[in-house]
Amino acid sequence: MRQTLSGQLLSHRFFYMRDRFTPWILFAVLLAWGWREHNLFHDIPTYGDILEFTWALSWYSDALRQGLNPLLAPVAFYPTGWNLTTYATGFLFLPALLPLQRLGGAAFAYNTAVLLTFVLAFGGMLALARRSLPPLGATVAALLYTFWGFRWIQTIGHLNILLGSACLPWMIWALERALDARVSEIARPDRRLLVWLLLTGIAWAAAIVGSMYFVWIGGLLLAGWLLGRRLGRQINTRTAVIGFALPAGVAALLALPSFAAYWRASTLIAAPPPDLLEVNFWGASLNSLPLPYVFHPWLKSFATAIYRGITYEQAAANLGLVAVLLACAGAWAARKDRRWLPALILTPIALILALGLTLKWDNQPLQWDGLRPLDAALWQLGHLLKPGVFVPAEPPAPFDAAVPLPGLLLTVVTPLLERARVFARYIFVAALGIYLLAGLGLSRLRWAWPRGLLAAALIFEVIPPPLERVPFPPPPHEAFAWLKSQPDGAVADLLAAHPGTLVLINRGETVWATRLHGKPAVGGASSVWPAPAAFLNEWLATHGHAFTGSTVVPLLRFYGARYLLLHMASDWEAEILDEAKQNRELRFVQCFEPPAGPTAWPHPICALELLPAAGPTVNLAPVDGWSGQEDWGVWAVGPESRAIFVAMTHKPHRLTLEAFPNCIAGRTQTLAVEVNGMRLAEHTWPNCDPWAATIQIPASLVRLGGNDVTFRPAYAIAPPTDDTRPLSIGFNKLRVDVSP
Repeated sequence: MRQTLSGQLLSHRFFYMRDRFTPWILFAVLLAWGWREHNLFHDIPTYGDILEFTWALSWYSDALRQGLNPLLAPVAFYPTGWNLTTYATGFLFLPALLPLQRLGGAAFAYNTAVLLTFVLAFGGMLALARRSLPPLGATVAALLYTFWGFRWIQTIGHLNILLGSACLPWMIWALERALDARVSEIARPDRRLLVWLLLTGIAWAAAIVGSMYFVWIGGLLLAGWLLGRRLGRQINTRTAVIGFALPAGVAALLALPSFAAYWRASTLIAAPPPDLLEVNFWGASLNSLPLPYVFHPWLKSFATAIYRGITYEQAAANLGLVAVLLACAGAWAARKDRRWLPALILTPIALILALGLTLKWDNQPLQWDGLRPLDAALWQLGHLLKPGVFVPAEPPAPFDAAVPLPGLLLTVVTPLLERARVFARYIFVAALGIYLLAGLGLSRLRWAWPRGLLAAALIFEVIPPPLERVPFPPPPHEAFAWLKSQPDGAVADLLAAHPGTLVLINRGETVWATRLHGKPAVGGASSVWPAPAAFLNEWLATHGHAFTGSTVVPLLRFYGARYLLLHMASDWEAEILDEAKQNRELRFVQCFEPPAGPTAWPHPICALELLPAAGPTVNLAPVDGWSGQEDWGVWAVGPESRAIFVAMTHKPHRLTLEAFPNCIAGRTQTLAVEVNGMRLAEHTWPNCDPWAATIQIPASLVRLGGNDVTFRPAYAIAPPTDDTRPLSIGFNKLRVDVSP
């Protein structure tokens, strides 16, 4: 009898140890596979967003050592500077990771933090899955959630998204523990309920502090889960209300300092809302959802044969073909089990939200003319409620005939929802349901060998592609060595987004380069741009062949730009470079070749220098209605002359001018001066005497970024000379400056 009992105890202990350690062994194998041959101190998976993070962390560390404000980096988004409170990765990450940075450098801090998020995600999903699944199903569900492509792609630099997604299973696990200790009377709450709901709120707050996206993602998950429990009659309405209100209150309390600082900083820099075309771009495509990872080491060709759109983050919303099929089987098995109602309710809702604003296939919006009246009604409602987001009164293409989704209606009626640009990230909520249901479908198989084969197929489908290895710090470019030896002045990094059309480069490479050449950059990084940088980028993107006109160089001078670096990343830049060489206000220096081997700048970079302005008396950037600037000043030509000045602050400005009319006998000349559509001054010349004036522009009229100045004379006519231009007013001085 003793031997039998001893054998049983040993057997139970063996199975206990197997069930406890096998999941973590499989986790370690997959993680080691993905990170193999990776030097945590001197390698990073890629450049781009990781350089953004490592630069921010390095700046933070250096600023503290030098006694500077670590949350304001003056070398990015020059001259306003980059307020790191608006940093998309969560500015609280920087002090939290500072010990790791001091211990092993920025790359070590980033790599270590990423690995810890994988441990956190697997542990949370395993704990959640074990509540409703046997060991095999729970292990597979946890592996699927941890390593599926949409999480794996976040290793490109989205540490905040990795942390937030790792917190979601812990949220629901803590919530379920709370519901185990639910109360029937609000007046006498069970202490365990309050403790577990408190932990639910802490997990939600951790996700929000990482990224504001998780205000919406976590809220959807919590509300949907409680709704499922209520519809399944496992909790009453009071418990459901407490179950949402208490974690929401805790999360709001803990995340409020971060959110308030973020909101204040983004308001101060007048960060524009994301364009709805961009928001729609970041929604998932319908045909991408039931596929293996588009970068799977062996199934990539299969996935990209079905999904033929752009392969970036929104394209990586791939749940897996085997996983989706098994989840359907699990949903059928769970249809009469009220315990599974949360997963059955949340999964389709989250999938629909992940598709974004309009239905897309291959990342292209599907069109149907029959929906034009509905699209117009939705857009006009949005224009009424959010005129700064739904800017035109009528829906532009492709919104005019698109297949609208609930995400569009929610964007219309929900404040700030559009600022969570990447709607595809709602698939994190769907993934919890899909993979739990897949684990259920796997567990319901009666025979062991099909179960084992399907488990292997599921794990095979989420085997991550091994991460690339690029050296850190990135090898410098020769263009930066030249720039470092030049006199002070800001640099604008440019490339062609389309033939003949420039954009300002705003990404990790731009800010990291400031550490190499020592010059402040007009561009920056992050998804939240100050209004002046956003204005310049928008102006460049909407004015083709900019160097052939007279506006771009005076515009760049408002930013303190002295140097231009044209990144020759495609064939499109060659034409733009030729045009820049012909611009009399620019001096071409030379083109520098990239360094050999892996680099963050694998293309030539051509350097140009802005020549000094013809005179300090005129600094407005001409738009139309002007002659070329001369030694004495500039003529206004035609019935209207328009110009731009760029404001870096909301302070009052002043427009200083010295003007004289094109005198025509028998005609009285007048001049009206408007700023941003507001008439600020008028003058009538009784004779041809010069007029000097200083016009105050109140702070309430000044826009961060571009401001329009319009001059309206009474007439414009060719003078009684050989000059055939229709001249109106000559300006010896025409400057806008910040009022002292």
